[in-house]
Amino acid sequence: MHNHLPTVYIKELTQLDNHTFMIFWNDGRKGRYRLSDLQERCPCAACLDQMTGRRSYGIKSDPDVRAIRIYSVGRYAIKIEYSSGCSLGIYDYHILHRMARL
Repeated sequence: MHNHLPTVYIKELTQLDNHTFMIFWNDGRKGRYRLSDLQERCPCAACLDQMTGRRSYGIKSDPDVRAIRIYSVGRYAIKIEYSSGCSLGIYDYHILHRMARL
């Protein structure tokens, strides 16, 4: 079984302020992302119980959370190191692309 999702990739990622960044996608779409919103959806094992899919103890979302570092993971995702200490979540491009909003 093959995955037939169209190829999306980031043309540019720009930090707008301490709490928000913008992604310009290869298909012309662009999205504005709040770090607190993304941290609430963090897929790492500390934040999401992998067996039940429920949020586990993790780190509670903080509206003032900042990104210490945002970097690419291969050609399919980004990783965000948050000021709150959470730094394990990998955000797939397809998920971020679907979340794109201005």
